[in-house]
Amino acid sequence: MTLAHRLRDYFSPRELIDTSPRISDEVKCTTCYMCACRCGIKVHLKDGAIRYIEGNRDHPINRGVICGKGASGIMQQLSPAKLQKPLKRVGERGSGEFLEIEWEEAIATAVEWLSSVRATDPKKLAFFTGRDQSQSLTGYWAAQFGTPNFAAHGGFCSVNMAAAGMYTLGGSFWEFGEPDWARTRFFMMFGVAEDHDSNPIKIALSGLRRRGAKFVS
Repeated sequence: MTLAHRLRDYFSPRELIDTSPRISDEVKCTTCYMCACRCGIKVHLKDGAIRYIEGNRDHPINRGVICGKGASGIMQQLSPAKLQKPLKRVGERGSGEFLEIEWEEAIATAVEWLSSVRATDPKKLAFFTGRDQSQSLTGYWAAQFGTPNFAAHGGFCSVNMAAAGMYTLGGSFWEFGEPDWARTRFFMMFGVAEDHDSNPIKIALSGLRRRGAKFVS
């Protein structure tokens, strides 16, 4: 047996060990909601439960990049502090004493409270919701109730920024907006949103630096 054959036998694996076992039996492609960048992600499921989140390389926004905040999105489902049922306050306001109740009781309580407001002056009701994806529904509900006093997240975050961009830059530029990265030679950044990791901006800035553009922050 030649030396080459002996070396081949020596380095040939005797036993194949899978060092990267599959952690899921199903993968779902979706969008990260941990900030407004809306990066594409792949969610790995095992027996129907979320096991792991990774970036989607085929997504045009982040091209597979995912930040620590995005990866921790799994805690939206698995956090031990996640509410499972409506809570009813049983102690003094501020005491932090709550009791879990069923949805039927929660809805009945809300109907009782809101009915008296609507019967007297519906404009006394004011409410604020989160992200704007449900604003068409909440806006319709407010109109039927009779109050104009409702708002959502976008009124002080994205909508004003989009409007300013359209009037000054010609487009609604923000984290995943429409800047002309390909022809930009000078980029000035006035600040950052600390609650956004802005993966699209990071990817674009690295491209600017490779092309020799000047970056001022």
